[in-house]
Amino acid sequence: MTKILLTNDFHGTETTVIPQPITTGRFAGLHKISRKVAQRCNRDLCGMAGCTCGDTLGARGGNHLAIVNEDYDRNYIIDISASHIA
Repeated sequence: MTKILLTNDFHGTETTVIPQPITTGRFAGLHKISRKVAQRCNRDLCGMAGCTCGDTLGARGGNHLAIVNEDYDRNYIIDISASHIA
């Protein structure tokens, strides 16, 4: 999987993320982003407590990742086919 650039056009910030493929188990065929990476994305894109400018990852405008679930370790499960990636 390649790097995906996420942006927040409200704050003028950007960050990259690499969703990891899931090959076994209930979510096989989808991708995941760890909770720690999601927190980094949110911090890089917004970082303001209480701000609701972006989605779960802090993105607004541009690419959008479709979060469809969370696993036992609270990693985000991503459906790349339902995401908007330019």
